[in-house]
Amino acid sequence: MSLTSPNPRHPSRREAGFSMVELMIVLVFIGIIASIAITTAFYAFDASRLGKTMGNMRGLADAILKYQSDNSSLPGGGLQPVSAIAPLLHQSAGNIIPVTDGWEHNLYYQPWTSAGGGASFRLYSYGKDGASDGIVTGTWVDFTSDIVVEGGSFIQSKW
Repeated sequence: MSLTSPNPRHPSRREAGFSMVELMIVLVFIGIIASIAITTAFYAFDASRLGKTMGNMRGLADAILKYQSDNSSLPGGGLQPVSAIAPLLHQSAGNIIPVTDGWEHNLYYQPWTSAGGGASFRLYSYGKDGASDGIVTGTWVDFTSDIVVEGGSFIQSKW
């Protein structure tokens, strides 16, 4: 018995299209590729937000150092959102002061005493989750980890 139809205008049922198994295999394959692409895209978005955060923190550290140079002191207070000291910094730096990180969470400022005993400061971004890790370890694990600048240098970041 031949699998081909004697009449070329009317193919046999066996040649009429794809089987259900073939279609399911293709759909599973497309699903796997889509899940990999989506995961990669979300990682790229977070990497971009991290880059924006680090840029904002660099600019903010520069503005604080300029303020310190102009006033011979750092802005006072304890741990506080950068928005609380932004007006002071704007007067010294004369440019736009970033007050949020790449995930649109507040950046935080804290006067700090450096290891050498001098006046310094820390800037914090609490990362993607917006929650403090509670301790600065000097290491960075993932996008939810805190990003910390001390005295103008990153002491905890991905890069």
